[in-house]
Amino acid sequence: MEPTCRGLQATRAMVTQPIQWQLLLLLAEQAQTPGQLLRQIPLHHHGRCWLGLLQLQRHQLVMFHMKQWRWSLTAAGETLRPILSAIQTCSQIQEGGNTDDT
Repeated sequence: MEPTCRGLQATRAMVTQPIQWQLLLLLAEQAQTPGQLLRQIPLHHHGRCWLGLLQLQRHQLVMFHMKQWRWSLTAAGETLRPILSAIQTCSQIQEGGNTDDT
């Protein structure tokens, strides 16, 4: 249990803004071009989007592939998949959607 708590504390220290969580959730679905990301982020958050991506990149959770022109999760970012899946499931339940857990 102690390593899990330390891991959660480390994640909270790196991912501090709601936009960062939103970006991680989008990239957990698939690697995305800058344009694809922007279409899914409200216009008034576009500036925060780029800042959030740069901060996540600094923490080595996401990376930009120049040849494919896409953002994706790194190996370290992939370790957050269980958390991101739980967030997506909770969001679907709150929105009244169906989950496969029933």
